[in-house]
Amino acid sequence: MQFSQFVKPAVLAFISVYSLSTHAGLTGNVGVVSDYYARGLDQTGGVSVQGSIDYSHSSGFYLGSFASNVKWYDKTGDGVNDSDIEWDFYTGYNSKLSDNLGFDVGLYFLNYPNQTKFNTIEGYASLNYALATKYPTVVSAKVNYTPDRNAYLPDPKNQDESAWYVTTQADIKLKTDLTLTPQVGYAFGDTFDQKRIGGLDEFLNYSISLTKSFNDGFSAKFSYVGVDLDKHDNKVILALNKSFSF
Repeated sequence: MQFSQFVKPAVLAFISVYSLSTHAGLTGNVGVVSDYYARGLDQTGGVSVQGSIDYSHSSGFYLGSFASNVKWYDKTGDGVNDSDIEWDFYTGYNSKLSDNLGFDVGLYFLNYPNQTKFNTIEGYASLNYALATKYPTVVSAKVNYTPDRNAYLPDPKNQDESAWYVTTQADIKLKTDLTLTPQVGYAFGDTFDQKRIGGLDEFLNYSISLTKSFNDGFSAKFSYVGVDLDKHDNKVILALNKSFSF
């Protein structure tokens, strides 16, 4: 499914209905990361510059966009990166079920302008629960699903191959400005079948991050990430970020 067939009309319709009202919030962030990892898989092999912009309405509806440089596909084998941009779009709805329990559902479009055969739309749903402990903690669980996952590997036979990704994490506030986040995820489905040439097997990924917030929207994050796949190394990653509101 192409972006113009679904995501773009949905985004435009959403903006038209809510008209960026005074009950909305428009925020953004820019940052640099020593290496861009997604679900335990290296996307750049080096430094990445990233940014996002998000619009949220008081009703719970939201939409946004994320962009980053990437470097993981050499189409011709000449050593030249043929997928240099990732520019994603997403929209969804979140709300509270109780004082401590919340949910989030939506769609995420992974978009590679220079290599559209990798483009993928995922649906997602998550639950989060706030624990009243000595160190305030939010525990969350999330499921992502697509019936045709191209972002891991394009299908030469144009067959629909499903992919699931389930993840859970805890955001533990050690101090007002210091958060510890352990995370574990698992990817599975028809896409992850090594009988296909170059395919990935099902895999488990994990990470632990420590985020320090500073004044004026600045933050720094130190992460250790890993995945149980051969030829994929664990990595220590440093990220610096600046968030802002419009």
